[in-house]
Amino acid sequence: MNPAPSCSFGLKKSVVLWRVVCVVFLVSALVFVPARLVLWTTVGGVLANLPGGDLPDGETTLILTELLRPVWPSLALAFLSGCFALWAWTVLWHAGLVRWFFYSGRHDVRLAEVLSRGLFGWWRWARLGLTSVAVLVLVHSAVGMAFVKLERRAAELADDSALGIYLETGILVCLVAAVLCWMATLRGAWLLGQSHRRSAVLAWLGGLWGTIRQPVRSLLTLLAWAVPGLAAVVTPTILGWRFEIFRETIPSSVLGIAAGLFVAFCSVGLFLSFAPVTGMADNSRSEEL
Repeated sequence: MNPAPSCSFGLKKSVVLWRVVCVVFLVSALVFVPARLVLWTTVGGVLANLPGGDLPDGETTLILTELLRPVWPSLALAFLSGCFALWAWTVLWHAGLVRWFFYSGRHDVRLAEVLSRGLFGWWRWARLGLTSVAVLVLVHSAVGMAFVKLERRAAELADDSALGIYLETGILVCLVAAVLCWMATLRGAWLLGQSHRRSAVLAWLGGLWGTIRQPVRSLLTLLAWAVPGLAAVVTPTILGWRFEIFRETIPSSVLGIAAGLFVAFCSVGLFLSFAPVTGMADNSRSEEL
C-alpha cells in the first residue's frame, strides 16, 4: 500500500492539533535564545547608539566584525547548540505525532501524551533523521569530489569553459537530492510507526520508494506547505526594510510571533499531510488535544 499525501488531511488535523502547533513554535523559538542573548549583549547597545544618518560604505560591517571577533566562539557554540536542540525537538514531536496516530486508543488525547510518546520513541526516529543526513552527506561528497576531479582535468587541458555547466549541474543534483531526502524522511517517519517496522534505514528506503512512485503528488504537497512557510520566514525582514513601523519593538515582535506560528503550522501540516490516511490515521474518532 502506498497512500498518497493529502494536504486537506494535514490542514484539518493541524487545526485540531493547534496546541501542538503552539508548542512547536514556542520550543523552536526558545532553543536559539542563548545565541540571541550573546548577539544582543555584544552588538545591540552599540548599534542602538550609532549616530544618525548613513555611515560610510562598509563602516557598519567593520563595526560588527570588530564587535563579534572576541565572542565568536561563544556565539558559534550557542548557535550550534540551538541547531542540535532544534533537531532533537523536531524528532520528538514528529515521533509523538506518529505514535499518537498509530497507538493511541483514547478519545481525549492530551498534549502531554503526544510529547511523552515522542520522548519514548525518540531514538528510533532520530536514527531515521541520521539516515537522511548520511545520505545527503554522501551525495554532496560525491558531487564535490566529481567537481574537483573535473576542475583538475580542465586545468590540465587549459579549458575551463565547461566548469560553469558542471557547477550548475552539481548544484541541481544536490538540490534534487535534498528534496528527495526530505520527502523520503517524511514518508519514512510514518512507515517507522507501523508495528512491523523496526529498521530506520528500511523505513527511509520505503519512504524513498513511495516518493519515487508518486513524485508529482509528493512534490506538490511539499511545495504547498513549504512555499508559504518560507514566505513567512522572510516577510518580517522585508517589511522591516520597507516600513519603519515594523522596525519598532512591539510591531516587530507581534509580526515575528505571527510569522513563527504560521511556520509552525505549516511544519505540522506538512508532516501530517504524509500520514497514511487510508490506514489507522484516517479514523472516525474525534481526537482532540
